[in-house]
Amino acid sequence: EKKDSSISEEINEPKIERDETTVKQEIPTLEKRGDITINGTEMQWMYELSFWRNPAILITSAKVMLIALFVPTVFMFFISLSDGFMDAIRLSATIFAYGVIGMAVLLIIAYVFVGFLYGGKYYVLFKMDDKGVNHIQLDKQYKKAQALGYLSALIGLSSGNLTTAGSGLMAATKQSLYTSFKKVKSIKVAKARNTIYVNETLSRNKVYISNEDFDFVLEHILNNCPK
Repeated sequence: EKKDSSISEEINEPKIERDETTVKQEIPTLEKRGDITINGTEMQWMYELSFWRNPAILITSAKVMLIALFVPTVFMFFISLSDGFMDAIRLSATIFAYGVIGMAVLLIIAYVFVGFLYGGKYYVLFKMDDKGVNHIQLDKQYKKAQALGYLSALIGLSSGNLTTAGSGLMAATKQSLYTSFKKVKSIKVAKARNTIYVNETLSRNKVYISNEDFDFVLEHILNNCPK
């Protein structure tokens, strides 16, 4: 009986020891820095973009339209070269000038219209870690309280806690653009517009950040992008 008891103790001991040394599940600790919530290596924040105070979208749209106008202007220049070099220059310059005026008028009208449609502002969520940054634009009907709710859901998702709000985040998302830091070719800083342009070969991502957190986010991006 003593022998059986000894064997029983030997069998049970490793069990007790294993239970005591079981690795405890780490509970993520959230740190708040300005508008940014830091969860380990991940950061999340919300930015309220004003159509009237931040012209970043207007400037980007104007650049795209100018490039689009430049192509037919050059095409017309080569077509009209048979009439003489100076005539081709004058015709191309005229087309470009009228095109710029027409596009500028249309762009301003469209920008003001969209601005009023969105109530003068919209909300963008950002999720960033050491590998890249995700720009998540919410649809126009979502107000600040809802946007903050989805920010909380985003933080919860990064912690592994899937909630109803987390599921609703996908439905609320109008547009999402992810940029991998290792693929970044150039970075442009426009602190006056609270914008960091993170550019890959074929995509241009805009990271909006408040004045308080601007230098912190910029340093993180610079440290993780190719030198």
